[in-house]
Amino acid sequence: MNRLALALCFVSLTALGQPAPDAGTPDASVALSPSTAPPEAEAASEDSSEATCPEGFNEDDGDLSDSTVLGAMQVEVDGRGLTPTGLEFRGLQRLTDPQVRKLVGAPPAEASRPLTATQVQSLLHRLARTGLFARVEPRVRVSDQGPALLEVTLQENPTLTSVEFEGLQDLRPDELWGALFELSSPASDEDDEEDEVTTLRVHKRHGSLRVVSPCPAPRPPRPWLARREAGAFHPGIMLGGVDAALGRVLEALREDDGYLLATVSATLSPEGRLVVTVDEGRLESVEVRGVDDAMATRVREALSLEPGDVFLRSDARRAMERMESRLPFLRAVDSEDLQDERTNVRIVEEREAEGTRHYVTREEPRRKSRRHERVEFELGWDPMFNEEGDAASDGLTLEGKRLIVHVRPRPPDLDVDLLPVHTQVTGFAPGLKASLRFFDSRDRVHTTLEGGFFIPLRLGGQRIPDDPEGTSNQRHVNLLGGAKVQLPALGIEELGAQVHDFIDTLDRWRLGDFDSYFYSFLINRPDRDYFRRQGFTAFATWRWAESWLAGVEVRGDTASSLQSFTPPLSLFRNDDPPFPNAPVNEGRFRSAVVRLEYSAAAERGTRVGSLFRTPETSLFERHESWKREPMLRGFVTLEVGEGPGADGADARFWKLVGDVAMDLPMKWHTGLSLRLRAATGHDLPLQKQEALGGWTALRGFGFKEFRGGDSSVLASAEYRWHGLGIFADLGSVHAANAWSDAQLGLGGSFHFDDSVRFEAAWRIDDKAQLTPEARLLFNRTF
Repeated sequence: MNRLALALCFVSLTALGQPAPDAGTPDASVALSPSTAPPEAEAASEDSSEATCPEGFNEDDGDLSDSTVLGAMQVEVDGRGLTPTGLEFRGLQRLTDPQVRKLVGAPPAEASRPLTATQVQSLLHRLARTGLFARVEPRVRVSDQGPALLEVTLQENPTLTSVEFEGLQDLRPDELWGALFELSSPASDEDDEEDEVTTLRVHKRHGSLRVVSPCPAPRPPRPWLARREAGAFHPGIMLGGVDAALGRVLEALREDDGYLLATVSATLSPEGRLVVTVDEGRLESVEVRGVDDAMATRVREALSLEPGDVFLRSDARRAMERMESRLPFLRAVDSEDLQDERTNVRIVEEREAEGTRHYVTREEPRRKSRRHERVEFELGWDPMFNEEGDAASDGLTLEGKRLIVHVRPRPPDLDVDLLPVHTQVTGFAPGLKASLRFFDSRDRVHTTLEGGFFIPLRLGGQRIPDDPEGTSNQRHVNLLGGAKVQLPALGIEELGAQVHDFIDTLDRWRLGDFDSYFYSFLINRPDRDYFRRQGFTAFATWRWAESWLAGVEVRGDTASSLQSFTPPLSLFRNDDPPFPNAPVNEGRFRSAVVRLEYSAAAERGTRVGSLFRTPETSLFERHESWKREPMLRGFVTLEVGEGPGADGADARFWKLVGDVAMDLPMKWHTGLSLRLRAATGHDLPLQKQEALGGWTALRGFGFKEFRGGDSSVLASAEYRWHGLGIFADLGSVHAANAWSDAQLGLGGSFHFDDSVRFEAAWRIDDKAQLTPEARLLFNRTF
């Protein structure tokens, strides 16, 4: 009971406590006021033998004001003071008067002691909180020349004799019993004897000590209540009322189980038979607002929500993710902008004359908020670290059983990322990369501007020995920039060009950018070779299906070799020699690259391409969904070009690369990952020659331990069980007209998530050692 309800109770005591008029006092008035009882009366009250609860024992919500300032209640009739000296309960049906008195700690019916304001307040509070009564109506009745009597009319909650569920399809009745009888579940009730409290009270003025025991039971005994125990229903009073119980069922359906359109209705017969009908909720229609009719049709197609289907929260989340993936130029309206358009739901009771009660679900518009008068915000760990929540279902409201989808054109999207570059040829070279994408609300032409830079810093005295000019050249600012457009009507995913002057690598398929930078700084082991590229790239990518794309690139570059700086700028192993950087064939290269790619996890609208694009890596982003469904992905690229050969003269070369991976989930967090990579070529320049060894190209062996080949084959298999995994790598390189012996690496891994993992690997050959190669890796390259 809240403060307002308690105030109304005392107003009732004042307004209804009118004595029956007699001939002598036809206009007698009754007033309630705090008494000014003398100290002797106060002491007598304190010394009474009535069992008293400790303060706040059954008032854990803190609904009562501090009643210590209230004195004893007194009724005045024509100036003659009368104090209520008795308590009478009316309206009881299933329960008896002694049972209720014992439960709330009320004085016996034959007691004639005055009731203080504190006692009345506590009794009313306990009666309301038992959950046994739908109404508690107190009033004071005064008879002629007689004592005042506190009369409390109680209306018990309905008594249930049986309960049935109807209308369920996907759910079972067992899933809703807990919500229906949540308040009276056995887990929340213990033996009443265990809740008795003994109070030790010391009277300071008189120096006396007395023990007050026991306190009334804080909740009704289970045998009084309707409940379900050991799979069987037991008749009794519906604790908290039927409407509140049905409200819990509705909340469980909508909030816990995600049946956003579910409704609950029920019929309670005079005999106590409760029949609960559950409608799990089917969509009647889907309406799209915020775009024209033609675009609304595309939104409905992307949502794939059909009228007549049972509607779940998970359906809404996936539908909005699907819509924003397939139509990235639209976005859902934020949920904060739709608060006034949502509705409140409650259970309403309707009664018939013969005693039958009907309960129905009623939806009402929310009260309009006056946002200019207040600003509310919430701080907590969950909003800060849980980015998912229900954000994916933003933009959805329900009007009855109609789904309203609120979308709007997406504004320009600016994405800025830090480039924490650290290599053996630059040292620490921080920078930024950014992309600015302009969306066409009619899905005709979408434009992207992208660029990046990083600047090698002069730290730690790093230099190229005896070559100041070379040191200065390698410290030049690295720049990349380009533009591209997307033409969805023609299936063109990318049409654009890029100019660049930067330090590049063809080893991104081996080790992710962050992992290379991290271990370059940590232990002087970047596991990559670098060279400088100056030139341009023009490209076009055609995507004729969600999972397939084909592309062509034209490249014109000038390549130059780079040397490792001395001394190494690393946290550990900085006394070791600098990590070697392989030389390249220098000069002007011209080439064309064609590619074909497939990814089962790709969806229409997902971004394609990268600022750092190479023939050895895919244009599709890697999707981390192998735990849920099998996924195949792979690509084939063919590069044909001309450039300086081993003797310095221009020569034609070609290179073919194929990389295929498959994830096969077996159970949740358990699965097998397979990879096969093969490459071959002819008259390859040094920077394009094949090599195996290192992470993640034949783990357990040294970086590019087997190099200088024109062909290579690498196979990997990894079995993961929850956070643990085992893997095997098998590879061979063709060099000098012969294939090397097949090399095997074995290892184990511990996964923190799908990307972050700790791996330890051993080489299995005549150079095998007991100590493994180990890395903590943050990116997956296949």
